Amino acid sequence: MLQPITLTSKVNKSKSNTKRKRYPLLSLEFLVTFLLDSGEFHTSAQQISHEEVRVICPAGDIPMLVPRTAHHRPDEKIIHQAELTLDKNFKLNVKLQVLNCRRYSQQGFNIAFRIVELTDEQQDELEAFLNSAIDKNIPTASMFN
Repeated sequence: MLQPITLTSKVNKSKSNTKRKRYPLLSLEFLVTFLLDSGEFHTSAQQISHEEVRVICPAGDIPMLVPRTAHHRPDEKIIHQAELTLDKNFKLNVKLQVLNCRRYSQQGFNIAFRIVELTDEQQDELEAFLNSAIDKNIPTASMFN
């Protein structure tokens, strides 16, 4: 007869799990400017959290952000320098790493980026911005958008 499985050790909650609960993916529209070798590329973002930014990119411009080979090689790291214009008075210069790229229509793609290499000051500014957005009852992102 099989015995039920019981957990005897406590599960450690990491700091990132508490941040994930405090800073969910919020539905905010803002401008993202990518600083590419070929020049600046502007697109609109629709969602942000403390560690992720999701943008919409027209299908014709997708090779600038996600090379064709990256669609087939998930181990390929693609990092871009970008400026997030979250508010008139609040801009962040960050590095964004491509997490995934999915077609949402014939005309466009949704691209998720992980925010990498934030300074402590930038992290504090971003957290303050997200706190104020949560206080304003900005809706959280839905997977059905």
